[in-house]
Amino acid sequence: MPNLHLQRDGDRAILTFDREGSSANIFDAATLRELDSLIAEVENSPPWDGLLIVSAKPSIFIAGADLNAFLKASPEEFDGLIRLGQSVFNRVQRLRVPTCAAIHGACAGGGYELALACDWRIASNAKATKIGLPETQLGILPAWGGSTRLPNRIGLPKALDVILGGKLHAAEAARRKGLVDAVVPKEVLVEQAWKLIAKGKRHAAHYPFLHSPPVRAYIAKKATQTLQEKTRGNYPGATKALAVACAATSGTPEESMDRERAAILELVPLPQTRNLIRLFFLNEKAKKDQPVAATPKPIEQVAVIGAGVMGSGIAHWLASRGHPVLLQDIDDAALARGMQAIEKLLSQAVQKHVITRVEAQHTLDRITPVRGSVPLTRCDLVIEAAVEDLFIKRRVFSDLSSRVRPDCLLATNTSALPVHELAEVVDHPARLVGLHFFNPVSRMPLVEVVRAETTSDETIATAFALVRQIAKSPVLVKDRPGFLVNRILLPYLVDAGVLFENGADPEVVDKAMLDFGMPMGPLRLIDEVGLDVALHVAKTLAAAFPDRMKVPAILEAMVEKRLLGKKSGAGFYTYGGKKTAPNPDALKLRTGTTALPEGLPLRLANRMTEEASRCLDEGVAASADEIDLAMILGTGYPPFRGGPLRHRDNPITP
Repeated sequence: MPNLHLQRDGDRAILTFDREGSSANIFDAATLRELDSLIAEVENSPPWDGLLIVSAKPSIFIAGADLNAFLKASPEEFDGLIRLGQSVFNRVQRLRVPTCAAIHGACAGGGYELALACDWRIASNAKATKIGLPETQLGILPAWGGSTRLPNRIGLPKALDVILGGKLHAAEAARRKGLVDAVVPKEVLVEQAWKLIAKGKRHAAHYPFLHSPPVRAYIAKKATQTLQEKTRGNYPGATKALAVACAATSGTPEESMDRERAAILELVPLPQTRNLIRLFFLNEKAKKDQPVAATPKPIEQVAVIGAGVMGSGIAHWLASRGHPVLLQDIDDAALARGMQAIEKLLSQAVQKHVITRVEAQHTLDRITPVRGSVPLTRCDLVIEAAVEDLFIKRRVFSDLSSRVRPDCLLATNTSALPVHELAEVVDHPARLVGLHFFNPVSRMPLVEVVRAETTSDETIATAFALVRQIAKSPVLVKDRPGFLVNRILLPYLVDAGVLFENGADPEVVDKAMLDFGMPMGPLRLIDEVGLDVALHVAKTLAAAFPDRMKVPAILEAMVEKRLLGKKSGAGFYTYGGKKTAPNPDALKLRTGTTALPEGLPLRLANRMTEEASRCLDEGVAASADEIDLAMILGTGYPPFRGGPLRHRDNPITP
């Protein structure tokens, strides 16, 4: 069936992408051949004034290449697919008539590489419009001309930022980076696109200074250093992309595309690439899977109880996604701090062009800070984010139960406390669920949806629908001590604490796990979380699993001395000065001088694999895939390694 349609409007040619039977446009071999045939028709027809490329889909321009085809193709077939894409896009670029991509919706990867082959690019200012080259997030690189054209379109420094970052950008941010020429309302997108086409063929950009040999060498050196610091050499796709993009600014386009093709052919079979592509599919699956058959209830008005770090973060995120939010606390100062934190998050988003000032103000307008008890009868959902104390939480839920409608959902953001013990004080406990957001809420994509024995299917369906509506990824977990992510993470953190207690240098321990691929070392992570919070979770899990989980004495000793981590200015490290350094007061509390064991990162990583295996066997989550995804999204477990259960039957060894 046709995936593209070419129509003539007077002397204008309009090429429309509209993949049959799909909500998305993607590139596979058949679509590329179809595009090639239609471009040949444009070449061989009577003269046109120009060619406009559009999409008929409501929220997608072109989503990129068919990754399933990548994985299933033989090396020879894959090589042919890359050659075909390069050939077709080169043909678009060589057209004698001016061309423009009118982008509305997601324009990613191969979709943007096609846009790059056009003379002009214009985007709608709709929220659905996201533009970029995410290939390095998949372990590969843009190989249909993207790594060649972009550096020569916008200059090497900006191109490296886009290619190595692998992010999709909102339309205005894309314009500022040079990815598109203009941003306009969707209603005038086509009209303005024809105005660009009327300017004629575009002249090639030139960057004689930026792309001179000495400057190019300097840019490459600095970018290599930055990339190494960020990835520790664990992502070969990014390394290859850097080399190809830098080389693209000299020599011929044909030579550069040969380098693109050689690099991607080398990258696709690597286990890192396979794991990253698997993660992409797991993410897509998590957006669609329905854990229960029930119909979700609509959620509009939400109340958040507690204006601390988590409460204010949850309120900000809900309001930014369109929900009116009551942010309640018993303390005026806490409310003020919470609102200041929200304003800071919004200000940062405006500065980065993620949102506009108007959108930031609308988000603030949706949040109503209130002190003390107020009527909650208009709320569809109340999320408790009070201190991690079971006695206090029971009091909160007992009070809430009497102040909300019988059909209002009640949720707790507890990170480890048993949800079923809160259900005991709630009228209609079928409506109670755990919604465990991770800190910082604005950056962490995972939400654990915790099901107690009393939680109804309708409540679970509603929780999943809400989490997805606010652009987070839900994972359904049973009401067990520590739930899923914290339970798997804690043995890893505890073992790191024991190593420190026995004399290990904290910087050596943390560096080992950074080299392994974790975004932060375990001791630094404890400092970020707070040693008091870590101690609370450790005690909860030690009580539940006394045979294998014990609370390190060092944690209790440090909490007793108020060495609580970053929030108190000192934990395993000291904070507030020019440089973070091991804390001398913590070093004095160590009781041993044992040398570090060989294979340190493997020992610590296998702690997570062992506990993840237990969680799978106990049915805390439904599958190994869900556990792997939760650990990657919730802790930053190295995506290129695929998750802790990728190593269940084959533990990581030196």
